[in-house]
Amino acid sequence: MIHIPEEIHNKTTFLTRGSKTISNTPCIVFDESRINFLSDLSKSLLSKANIREYPDIATFAFWCRKSNLMRIAKNQTDKNLRLGVGLAFHISPSNVPVNFAFSLAFGVLSGNICVVRLPSEDHISALIIIDEINTLLNNKKYGYDSNFIHLIKFERDDRVNQFWMSIADARVVWGGDNTVELMRSYKCKPRSREVVFPDRFSLSTIRAKCLLDLNKNEIQTLCENLFNDIYVMDQNACTSPQLLAWVGDSSIILEAKKILWDAFIRYVKSKHKLEPIHYMDKYVNACENAILNENVASVKHDNNLLFNIELSHFSDHQQSQRGYFGTVHEISIKNLNELSEIIDDRCQTLTYFGFDVEELKSFVVSNKLRGIDRIVPIGRSLDMGVIWDGYNIIEHLSRIVHIN
Repeated sequence: MIHIPEEIHNKTTFLTRGSKTISNTPCIVFDESRINFLSDLSKSLLSKANIREYPDIATFAFWCRKSNLMRIAKNQTDKNLRLGVGLAFHISPSNVPVNFAFSLAFGVLSGNICVVRLPSEDHISALIIIDEINTLLNNKKYGYDSNFIHLIKFERDDRVNQFWMSIADARVVWGGDNTVELMRSYKCKPRSREVVFPDRFSLSTIRAKCLLDLNKNEIQTLCENLFNDIYVMDQNACTSPQLLAWVGDSSIILEAKKILWDAFIRYVKSKHKLEPIHYMDKYVNACENAILNENVASVKHDNNLLFNIELSHFSDHQQSQRGYFGTVHEISIKNLNELSEIIDDRCQTLTYFGFDVEELKSFVVSNKLRGIDRIVPIGRSLDMGVIWDGYNIIEHLSRIVHIN
């Protein structure tokens, strides 16, 4: 057990059961009781009458269904004995409210005691999940082992950060380059594991001629999928596409664009409402794009719900051209290989339509890409998995006990 100094305890707000001591005793990876805990959390969240109002909660709850967790455990090819490393300290980001829950689940499944620092700003989705976690931790079913989850908050404080970093056997840092740099400045254990998620850039690509082959229902499905990628998180997630590359001949691309965007804006109008502040933020962002970037050829918008920013060519600082709340930077290219010009180790997710898997593999290998860790169909950019940013998080947060 680790004793929490009085000064640190007084500066820390415990969102789950508070204690002056904390365990660092690990258990095996995919422990049955841990899977059951997350499964019960899933059931309690999905049973809420208003769950449809919170698609981010529903997504997390659906992910931690017992059947999915058992599938993940079965797909782990490592047959060695694996245990957690001990105490895992998580820094969760503010841009995706339910991210803390996924990070917590990874740590729990890895067999660790988890301390998760949440952002200072409250969000209704996070509060709902925290409330259900507390309900389960107070259940006698988990009473014997309720010391494996600690959700906390504290103001920016070097001494508090240093304490948690100094006792952590693993640290999981979400939140961008500056946060990663700050956390790395604190002294940690010599054998401490590290999993970090700095700033990333994601993009999308569509083969234009394949879109022309779609019927009305298939166009509608593509619009629904694109809506999920762009609007569910208002392009705040690191996986949200910031650039859409159309691939093909210019005349075919023009025809495909008209078909897609006409259908897409109708769908957006039926499904989405913007807050007034988001209207203004998006408009100002589009104006800045037009003024500051020489590769902006045109800016089009429909009632401010969707901004289409047409690019004439790639910029040297292409990854800084970003938008939110429904802003699509578009560029037309002849073939997929042209995208390699802007791909480096900051690129995370590529969503696609109209390409086959072997073609995408060839694109990565033949161009010797240093970036892109995920390639998924349009509509699945927000799908979370134990493999993220090129890491198998479960493996990184656990250790092998080799028995010969």
